Amino acid sequence: MSEEKPIQLPYKRGRPKKTEARANKRGRPSGQAVIQREMQQLLYEHPKKKTVVNHIFKMALDDEHKNQGVALKILADRLMPVSGFEKLRGNQAISININTIDPANNMKTVIEAEDEKIETNANGA
Repeated sequence: MSEEKPIQLPYKRGRPKKTEARANKRGRPSGQAVIQREMQQLLYEHPKKKTVVNHIFKMALDDEHKNQGVALKILADRLMPVSGFEKLRGNQAISININTIDPANNMKTVIEAEDEKIETNANGA
């Protein structure tokens, strides 16, 4: 008799080991938060920041500028953030009320009818 070998699956089953999970990190790369903070600090402290903001306003107001839409979106996102509108709206949830009709109370009038025989001719009229 020949011995049967276990079937090798092309993939691993079960939860990965902690060392494998650490090696396959997802999400923001390490050090990115620091880089973002440095960039933000640079933008806040740059001597020509007012010139840049004025230029974005000029682009947004110029109907012939090719990047007018982008400038308008930048300004709208900064001047009218969605979170501000959500705060004004409050925590209102959608509520749906469904009222049922009680058939015993609404069956006050009963209309009775008699069966009538309708005669038709051979043409169906």
